[in-house]
Amino acid sequence: MLAQNIQHSLNQLPAFKRVVVGVSGGADSVALAHILTRLGYQVTIAHLNHGLRGKESDADEQFVEKLAKKWGVPCTTKKIRLSNKGNLENQARILRYVFLEKMRRDTNAKFIAVAHHLDDQIETILMHMMRGAGLRGLCGMKIQANKIIRPLLNIRKQELIDYLKKERIKYRTDESNFNTKFRRNLLRHEVIPKLRKKDKDFEKKLLKVSEAAQKRMETVEKQATEWIQKHVIDSGFERLVFLRLPDEVRSEVLFQLCGTQDIYRPSIQKTKELIQKGITGKQKKIGKHTFQIQYDRVIFYKGFKADSVPERAQLQAHEIRWGHWKLKYKGSETLYVRTWQPGDRFQPAGMQGSKKLQDFFVDKKVPKSERHQIPIVVNEEDRILSVGNLRLDKYAVKIELKKKLRINK
Repeated sequence: MLAQNIQHSLNQLPAFKRVVVGVSGGADSVALAHILTRLGYQVTIAHLNHGLRGKESDADEQFVEKLAKKWGVPCTTKKIRLSNKGNLENQARILRYVFLEKMRRDTNAKFIAVAHHLDDQIETILMHMMRGAGLRGLCGMKIQANKIIRPLLNIRKQELIDYLKKERIKYRTDESNFNTKFRRNLLRHEVIPKLRKKDKDFEKKLLKVSEAAQKRMETVEKQATEWIQKHVIDSGFERLVFLRLPDEVRSEVLFQLCGTQDIYRPSIQKTKELIQKGITGKQKKIGKHTFQIQYDRVIFYKGFKADSVPERAQLQAHEIRWGHWKLKYKGSETLYVRTWQPGDRFQPAGMQGSKKLQDFFVDKKVPKSERHQIPIVVNEEDRILSVGNLRLDKYAVKIELKKKLRINK
């Protein structure tokens, strides 16, 4: 019966045969690996030893290896050492999924199966609520998220334990799962039992709220995706157009642009407030991405946006690359390209008097993050002849530099 219920869940997914199963050695993952094998899937077991529990962690690894050998299933284990910095639990989870994804590619498997079950789903939704999660958080986990599948998401933990007892299959118990200093364990062992005692239907009610959130989320995701396709151009979008979106769609746009699930709602909220205020130059980092206000636009990028460029290079007859730009000079005069420097001035063609390059950038609404990436063409006396392809100097026009110099991206 249990295998049939799991097969019913699997039938909702795209057809597949080969799958990597993350197995810790605990009851949930052992049951999942055994059932998928019994159902005829080509299973590869993957186990990552974080070494957090010393000899116990090593014993888990050995147990999984023996189990796989007994079942005649391919198995790969790996031992890693975690950094002492940051959240160890989150760090271990991220590295685990990196390992599982590598295994999926190496084995040419379509999916990675993990053993999250119905009890985990309830705990996850409550944890999201405690963090102040919005609509996305109320949805909980999905049976499929890209290459990750959760075939047990509608199965109770006790059903899995009963199955293992019936099949006489052993499993490991992680004692740290009973330590209530961890929020999930506190919910599992103290909070949820009390809520269940107060209202025997509280879990059903919570799941109904989650189902409603999932349906609404499908609409919001579609609206956000369509908006991004239409309005996001060159890693940026118009601020006022973004602000006309419903609040929940704005949040989803930012989630999708970051392209990750490891983003908390407070960070999204602060970014929306940044965009609302619209102060040029202000920025907010979310995960590995940065959102920055540049006049009427919001630009976003991963890590350091600009390509590294040399401070100074000589222009030549053959084309040279300078950051994002390509430059080619055919004249006889020796010219150079360099970065913008504080105090730079030039005399724009058709204009009386000189102008600070900084003021010129402001007039042209060139974002601060891009100013040091624009190639400044100078002669041997360091006179500015061209500011990228934005404007020539008066002297450059006289020597017909425009005919001899090509600058483009």
